[in-house]
Formats: sequence, structure tokens, C-alpha cells
Amino acid sequence: MAGAFEVATRAAIEELIQMHAQPSKFGYILTHEGARSLTDSIYDLLLTSRSLKSAGDKFMSGGAPQPKGQPPRVR
Repeated sequence: MAGAFEVATRAAIEELIQMHAQPSKFGYILTHEGARSLTDSIYDLLLTSRSLKSAGDKFMSGGAPQPKGQPPRVR
């Protein structure tokens, strides 16, 4: 069974393809400009995913940013 990350990632990629490709009676047509734009969008998705994972890892290790005016937590 697919996890939440896999389901969300697959849905995001499918949405990106549909945004950048033109539907036809045989499926989708992707122009050179559409392919370039799709590549940029997928790259942005990967960067966002890595940033979120890094922030989540930092949060789970107790390194979450503190609200302004709050001293850092001491373990």
C-alpha cells in the first residue's frame, strides 16, 4: 500500500504533466517549450520536497526554530 508521501508525489507529478502537456485523442502532446517548463516544475517540486524533509528532520531532532523572544530549549 502506498504511503502518503507517494500518493501526494504521484498526484503532484500527474498534475504537472497535465498542466504542461496538451491533451489529444491519443493521450498528451508535449512541446519543446512544455518539456522545458515541465522539467523546471518537477525540479522545483524536488527542491521543495528536500526542503520539507530537511525541516522535518530538524524538527524531529529538536532543532525547531523558536518563536521570536523565546530562549532556545535546553535538553
